[in-house]
Amino acid sequence: MPEYDLWAEKICHIYVARPVLCLSDPTEPAHRALWLSASDAVDVLGNSGDQHFARLLIGTI
Repeated sequence: MPEYDLWAEKICHIYVARPVLCLSDPTEPAHRALWLSASDAVDVLGNSGDQHFARLLIGTI
């Protein structure tokens, strides 16, 4: 961040969650839960970064 005369390193953590139990419907209006396999999720994830890591998870990269 040269405009602030700072150097920073971005650190990213990726967690794998395995859903096992649906406790309730989503509490946010207009939200819904989608339970997909990782291979199906690759096609519907919202950005290329998420798609990349899903492909790594299922071993297609």
